[in-house]
Amino acid sequence: MVVLLDPSDDPDDILRANRSREKQYAFDCTFDGSCSQRDVYDATTKVLIPNVASGYNATVFAYGPTGAGKTYTMLGTDDEPGIMVQALNDLFLEMRQNADVAYKVTMSYLEIYNEMIRDLLNPDSGFLELREDAKGNVQVAGISEVTARSTEEVMGMLVKGNLERTQEPTAANATSSRSHAILQVTVKQRNRLRNIMQEVRTGRLFLVDLAGSERAANTHNRGKRMVEGAHINRSLLALGNCINALSDKNGPKYINYRDSKLTRLLKDALGGNCKTVMIAHISPASTQFEESRNTLVYADRAKHIRTKVRRNVTDVAYHIAQYSSIISELRDEVLRLRTKLTEHTQQKHSVASIQAVQSEVVESQRRTDKADVTNFKEQLLTSFKDQMELRRTLMELNNASMEISLETNRNQLVISEYQVEKARQLRNREHTNMTDSKFPDEEKENEGSTADNEAEPVEVQVARDELKVLHEEKYKTERVKTTIQRELETARNKTHKLEELIPVRISSADQQEILHLLCRVHQLEIQSLEGQSASLLRDFQIRHKDMVITKLHHSRNLSDDIIKCQKKIIDEHKLKSTPELEQLYVLYTEEQKHRLVKGEDI
Repeated sequence: MVVLLDPSDDPDDILRANRSREKQYAFDCTFDGSCSQRDVYDATTKVLIPNVASGYNATVFAYGPTGAGKTYTMLGTDDEPGIMVQALNDLFLEMRQNADVAYKVTMSYLEIYNEMIRDLLNPDSGFLELREDAKGNVQVAGISEVTARSTEEVMGMLVKGNLERTQEPTAANATSSRSHAILQVTVKQRNRLRNIMQEVRTGRLFLVDLAGSERAANTHNRGKRMVEGAHINRSLLALGNCINALSDKNGPKYINYRDSKLTRLLKDALGGNCKTVMIAHISPASTQFEESRNTLVYADRAKHIRTKVRRNVTDVAYHIAQYSSIISELRDEVLRLRTKLTEHTQQKHSVASIQAVQSEVVESQRRTDKADVTNFKEQLLTSFKDQMELRRTLMELNNASMEISLETNRNQLVISEYQVEKARQLRNREHTNMTDSKFPDEEKENEGSTADNEAEPVEVQVARDELKVLHEEKYKTERVKTTIQRELETARNKTHKLEELIPVRISSADQQEILHLLCRVHQLEIQSLEGQSASLLRDFQIRHKDMVITKLHHSRNLSDDIIKCQKKIIDEHKLKSTPELEQLYVLYTEEQKHRLVKGEDI
């Protein structure tokens, strides 16, 4: 719990006694000046390291005004290392403890200075560009990725990159960071015993040290420093707008990440496939009240953002040229086991030794079978989870499409009603002018020009603007639906293949039955989700029918106006009509009276 007290409160000021800006904020954990760097790391970041090592994405970023201690929290000092150093130490420790898995660690380190990206590990490469691949993932073109084998190598590269960061003194902070720094550590893991098909898991850890928001009145910046501050505040404003939009459940469906390169790089961290920790920094000084309040407001909103996290797993098929290497490794393993068996048979107690070897082989086979079952079960559960996530996403997109359709019909109805009402008013004015004016043609021309120059009501203008936005939203939604449907079909085929492999890969009848039960549970979950989708579809159909009924009422009223207008013209000009037409008009009049008796709108 953080309590923000208003430094301007005066107990003797009776007029402003009830205008206090005191506010309370609740967060997952808070730290005061007595907490160490280790306390902050253990409570915020340590839990993410095993997830990164097993193939998930994670992001930690420091947020707050200039001089609040963000760089100290992320980098630290030699005596008090920050989150970056401690996270990398624990990451390599986690990899050393799992000897059955082969890891590959690469890292890149960049800064965003004045909305330009610079490679801190290779500063001579100049300014780099952001690109998007076919899947919409943002990549930095030309960024150097360095392979690291130990914590010491990573620390050396981190120190080298920090020396290249842009830092300048200001009135508010003697060592002010003038850029945003992003350290990306990529961990790829695979099983040491290679097979024809290899599962590769890729985890990414993003450690972000943001530049602090600043006010020119406090920093006394001039010239180049003021330009830097403007770029910093602009990118932080874009970040704040994204946080506001993501935390608002009733907000816009489209989140504008393109206002800044910082938000484009942090797109997944804010609302995508990533476990994210935001560490907000504030100052206890009374002069920093507004900055502290703004930081706490954004942190409180960010707390309500929900991300959809899934493991990054790819299946890699080795090329035929690599099969010989795999076969050679297996032959070496067979030769080693044969040599070991021969050594045991040459001992005095040959029978006992053979039994021991057989027991060891059986035990090894049992452990291998258990590991295969566990691995296969995990693959099956991961496939089920991915398929259910895709189905839920598709259901949400279908619901969004139905909402867009209803909103489009509603706005079209508003515009149609306005056009009918406008035509009715114009007709009434023309009739009045024809009756009262001596110069009907001139009056008609004046009235027509007045009607044409009349501005549309605000609700009609809003309806037209919303129709444009809804058209764009519909196009984007349909495009995303097509992509999700393709991914769902791929996931469904993968699950089907895994189910077919159960009798082949699993020899135990009990384990086969357990896996078949898991498949049955998955089918029941799919049926439940399809039931939810059908319920949403029925609700949409009911609402759509209501909209159709409203349109029919509108069309019927328009027909009534046309019939009355034509009847009036016939009566005024004493035109002769056929008996059939007169009979139809009598039937129409009786139906109108019947509708009035029933209370319908005519």
